Amino acid sequence: MPMLRLMRVMNGPGSLGRGSWCLVGLGLMVAACQPQDKDADTASPPPVGHYEGSISAVGQPEMRAALDIRHPSPGHYEAELTVPAAGALSFVADSIYFSKDQLLLRRPARANQTLALTLDGDFWRGALTLDSTKATTILLKRGAPAPSTYRVEEIPQTNGSAWLFAPADTTTPGAALALLPDAATAPAAALWADALAREGFIVLVLPAADSATIATEGPRLQAALRLLKGTPGADTAKVGAWAAGTRAGALAQVLVGPGNSRAAFLIAQNAEYDLAGRAAFQALKKRKLPVLGLYGGAAAAQRAAALRNALGGQRGTTVRTYRTASPDLLVPDGLSPRFGPGLPGEVVEWLRKR
Repeated sequence: MPMLRLMRVMNGPGSLGRGSWCLVGLGLMVAACQPQDKDADTASPPPVGHYEGSISAVGQPEMRAALDIRHPSPGHYEAELTVPAAGALSFVADSIYFSKDQLLLRRPARANQTLALTLDGDFWRGALTLDSTKATTILLKRGAPAPSTYRVEEIPQTNGSAWLFAPADTTTPGAALALLPDAATAPAAALWADALAREGFIVLVLPAADSATIATEGPRLQAALRLLKGTPGADTAKVGAWAAGTRAGALAQVLVGPGNSRAAFLIAQNAEYDLAGRAAFQALKKRKLPVLGLYGGAAAAQRAAALRNALGGQRGTTVRTYRTASPDLLVPDGLSPRFGPGLPGEVVEWLRKR
């Protein structure tokens, strides 16, 4: 069946190499090997435009939504879903599949979220799927696509894939960070990357890991920081890391160890650490490296107090507690979770001051 898919061309698996996008028309790829047939099907590109409409799920209020399909350069297509009332649902697709008026968009680093639509004149009709929940989606063409917000690239690793979220506007250098989630916070990593990329930050989401040591996290962080510093639009003096759980404690030790990774800041989410980790956070205080501590969940207050004591009152260091949010800093809310009170704004504000 003829189909167009947005493919990635990478430098090779297992390394943080940069990639590029190319559009491959499977129906067109085999044309030179087939007998000439005027009636043979040929692949067609997805229709470029700005579409507006609604998303509605059973028992949930209807929400306004928009879809932008862009063709910024030959062989290159982009698609972006925006849901203003539920920002956690918005995403830039990592893959676009289009065949015989059927469109399928996949969200990067969140395989349970897809948008499947059928073209009917100027309308797209279909469903947004999250796990087992489907929300009816109807969108009508309203004109030319809005400018792109950010681009996303998949970077294969030996233990999974890393995802680079980089703002489309690279004229003003901004902060960049490597996001290292644990298993509990991994599903929300793509939501955070989307939210920060929309604010002009570059985010590299690394594969989740619960087992974190200095030996494993040190090389990962070094490679991530090198890639981020070479990304267009990155301010090389403002490249840092965001780590969750035991990875936060391990990264603190990496940053104060010999040959440290020269990160400009550290965001520690639900940081777990032993005595060596506590000593590392105290050393970060002495080195005046800015640290933002973020805690969510039932035991957030006690754990935040422990990190606050380790860090002291250093300028640029802040520890925040979100007791109504889960450890991933999200609050369940109907079709899609929402960020905890004050988020992501408080993180954005802290990053802009670095």
